Amino acid sequence: MRQLPLDLSVRDRPSFENFWAAENGAALEAARKLAEGRPGPLYLFGPEACGKTHLLAAVARQVQETGGACAFLSFAHTPSAAWEGLADLPPDCTVCVDDMDALAGQGEGERRLFVLFEALAPARRLVLAGRSNPAGLPVAREDLRTRLASGPIVAMRRLSDEAKVQALRHRAGLRGLRLSDAAGAYLLTHGPRDPRALFALLEALDRETLADGRQLTVPYLRGILARP
Repeated sequence: MRQLPLDLSVRDRPSFENFWAAENGAALEAARKLAEGRPGPLYLFGPEACGKTHLLAAVARQVQETGGACAFLSFAHTPSAAWEGLADLPPDCTVCVDDMDALAGQGEGERRLFVLFEALAPARRLVLAGRSNPAGLPVAREDLRTRLASGPIVAMRRLSDEAKVQALRHRAGLRGLRLSDAAGAYLLTHGPRDPRALFALLEALDRETLADGRQLTVPYLRGILARP
């Protein structure tokens, strides 16, 4: 009996195809349209693990795959040096900005974001995401607040447990795997609750089924999840 720990590192690149919208269909449609060239900005907001970052990455992926210029920035994780030179971006560049809530109280961050808006005018191919509605962000600059509200603002929700199972089945199908409702429900009950971790688990299980030559049945899942 092999005793290999499941590698839960996510390797699936986020795309529009592998995003399960459920109640977030409006956000998916708005992100698609921006990626296809509709002027922005687009602002997505909602709780953690509702798919905001996935859609930002999907926008970036589609733009890059169609030969466009794209940048991905985060107010929580991108080093300050990476924000330099924003004024020199080509006006048709698409920019995805995550973790907008971390902008609160950052005067320099507000200046950088304003510069970004001006650099990308008039198309403003910007898609931004955060937990809070931009109207509730404690932004000091009124000119920036106006620009944040100048395009579609779309609320997002976390997937319900039923939608998580559907999302798992969808992801499995893209991999050529058959995942029954019962097997999906078992994964949801005995695996991680966070969708990102669930999808990482599914990817790891895909590798395990290839190694074992098995299908994703409940007895098989019970045995493989019990491995050390």
